[in-house]
Amino acid sequence: MWLHVLGSSGTAPRATNPASGYLVRSERAAIWMDAGPGTYMALLRHLEPTELGAVLLSHMHADHSTDLFALLHDLRYVRVASDPVLVIGPDGTTERIASFLQAGPDHAMHSTLQIHEAQPGEEVTVGDVTVAAQAAHHSVPALAFRLSDATGALGYTGDTGPSEMVTEHVAGVDVLLAEATLQDDSESMPFHMTARQAGEMAAAAAVGRLLLTHIPASLDPTESLLQASAAYSGPLSLAAPGDRYMIAPAGNEQREESA
Repeated sequence: MWLHVLGSSGTAPRATNPASGYLVRSERAAIWMDAGPGTYMALLRHLEPTELGAVLLSHMHADHSTDLFALLHDLRYVRVASDPVLVIGPDGTTERIASFLQAGPDHAMHSTLQIHEAQPGEEVTVGDVTVAAQAAHHSVPALAFRLSDATGALGYTGDTGPSEMVTEHVAGVDVLLAEATLQDDSESMPFHMTARQAGEMAAAAAVGRLLLTHIPASLDPTESLLQASAAYSGPLSLAAPGDRYMIAPAGNEQREESA
């Protein structure tokens, strides 16, 4: 299983870095995980959208979800896909999408997207990947995800404040993709983590590698790395657009950086 970073900018996209979005590919599955602004164009560099097995939305804040509408229009009006794509999100996902689209019962949304609102503790199989959901600690309904196949396991926090449930959910994963929206001297926000708190989660969960993501452009990412490393002594790096990581046990993982 491979993780492709499509975008990792916190809160808003930048000229060279879309907002949150990732592509997970295995032998028999392609999963788009979070659909922040700018990530659909990055996704198209890797695959045809009809190849997607599922879209995972950690929550419905705009910086994690709005490029879903680009996918919907592409599949409905350009490529005219015959089968709906599975969209997995938290409670309220269907209502939020339908409200934005002003979608009545005959709207194209219903034949283009198969929306499933996952419950904490639920598992969904996508090809050869098991997707397990857990509640995240955020200001709106939100999910953290654990994705696993025969080769390894990936944890993704989405947006969350410190959470024992999320820590337990990602325990032992080979790679943890964790939000690090804040730094030690930032204004306190209970629904986001500092880089140090992301490091503490990684250490408590005994993960193989920590990737920091969702860092706003207003912060120095080098400082985020330093603060995370004070709490987590394992392999640590920033999630940068274009980077690719093999999800595999320690010693077998590979990383490829964008040019």
